[in-house]
Amino acid sequence: MDGPAGQLIAVGHDLQAVAPLRTAVALRSPGVFFTAAELARFASAVVPLQSTAAGFAAKEALFKALPPAPEPWFWTDAELAHDRHGAPRFRARGALARHLGRRGLRVAVSLSHSGDYVSAVVVVSAVRTVNRTHPTRTGRTAPRVLRRIAARPAGPPR
Repeated sequence: MDGPAGQLIAVGHDLQAVAPLRTAVALRSPGVFFTAAELARFASAVVPLQSTAAGFAAKEALFKALPPAPEPWFWTDAELAHDRHGAPRFRARGALARHLGRRGLRVAVSLSHSGDYVSAVVVVSAVRTVNRTHPTRTGRTAPRVLRRIAARPAGPPR
């Protein structure tokens, strides 16, 4: 799952209905699923429940996109924040930060709100080049960038 800088590693997506989160009381407790800073930001939004749903969808999409980690990470290790232009981003902490650092990964997130639904897409890509060679059957090493081979229909078994 590691690769050349900028290489796409994985994509995660989550679609979340806003209404079911009205009764999800545990989501409003700091340190369970969201950090105190996230909850404060959601509470100050124009539509707080919709912002909470977007944060939930973003973390679900992140979980779907990330390769398995050697140690468990907590939902609060991925804090949804916004840059100075208002674009969403994750601030990684703890086990999640170590996992991303070890694997040389970066995460981008996009959120969309539309009526009773929110959607989140997370893209995980490589930050740095990983120096690897791929052994071939003959024991020689192939270049790190392999030539593309056209896909052909398999046809009947021989």
